[in-house]
Amino acid sequence: MRFLRSFRLELEALSPVHVGTGEAYPAYAYVPDFARKAVHLLDPAALLLALPEARRRQYLEKVAQGPKAAQEVLRYLLEEDQLPREAVLHTLPASKAFLEALRSATEEALLEYRPLPRSPLGAYLPGSSVKGALRTAWLFHVLVREGKVAVFDRKEGVWRLRAWREGDGGTHVYPSRNPSLYENQAFEGAVLGYAREGKGRRMSLDLYRDPFRAVRLSDSGPVETFLNRLGVFHPHKDTSRMVLLAETFRIGTRFALTLRYHEGLSRDGDGERGVSMPIPPEDLVRALRDYYGKVAEWEEGFAEEHRLKRALEVYRALRERLQDPEAFPLRVGFGSGRLALRLALLLPEDHPEAQEPKTRKTAGAQNPVDGYPLGWMVGRLEPL
Repeated sequence: MRFLRSFRLELEALSPVHVGTGEAYPAYAYVPDFARKAVHLLDPAALLLALPEARRRQYLEKVAQGPKAAQEVLRYLLEEDQLPREAVLHTLPASKAFLEALRSATEEALLEYRPLPRSPLGAYLPGSSVKGALRTAWLFHVLVREGKVAVFDRKEGVWRLRAWREGDGGTHVYPSRNPSLYENQAFEGAVLGYAREGKGRRMSLDLYRDPFRAVRLSDSGPVETFLNRLGVFHPHKDTSRMVLLAETFRIGTRFALTLRYHEGLSRDGDGERGVSMPIPPEDLVRALRDYYGKVAEWEEGFAEEHRLKRALEVYRALRERLQDPEAFPLRVGFGSGRLALRLALLLPEDHPEAQEPKTRKTAGAQNPVDGYPLGWMVGRLEPL
């Protein structure tokens, strides 16, 4: 046994991917360049310092009037070649759907766009986002592969694990109807083996025994991105005005992250400093194939029912790539959906969180029905 094993985690985006930062660029901080099909991101402070007094006053007056007015003055400065170069932080390409959304926007919210995480070198895929997707698949693996069922004891306020029974069918999780944050956190602790029954009918979590403490995942290196329009597809309603503008990774973007598995932490001799269970990378790959394969199968059925052509392209490409037994699917970031994020496939059929989502977020089209699903990747683990 080695204490530390290192792997190269290679990922390729099969659909647009957006990982949020909680930030939004306001209309006064960027200007579209329709001729170049690009957007210039601005430093408003540097812009104010560089503008002549009259232009500075005009810019501030327009910003005070609202986002549409702010965009108008910035476009005028760009067209007249009066936009100071020192105020431009960087320039990003933009999709046709993104630029058309700017042209037709009538509300303030429609002029904000959401950026990706970015370092001085460029945008990157956070390892924490990928690790969260790995964790969800491993929870599925522990319950299904090991034949366990998690039941929340409402009276005692604790989760209990028991063996799966034939009467459970496809159900492996029995939560309360409206789970609290405590219940959700305690669920992970119970399934992954780092929860203890504490005082006051609550479970205490020993985070030092969380098995994912033995898994370290780096961020990716910088990659190219572009600005995209995200929409919401509903089978029976017009949702064309439900628009989000966001920076996304392109289809075909490749990422390389380093995964380090501290194998020694899962085999601690005194049972105090080690984590609760091993997570062999080979088993983790199997868990990813099992879990996200089922999610993709479910989503492909929805796409077939509603004739979502772009979505079907993605799921067919994913199925083809998974002919390689070493490859695995993954869904990451915004728009991943309740099925992927909340283990909805393991809940009782009548539970609120187990119901079929009525909408799907899509990217890259003015009409959401023509967009791509978000967040799908295919990956491989290569030993270093």
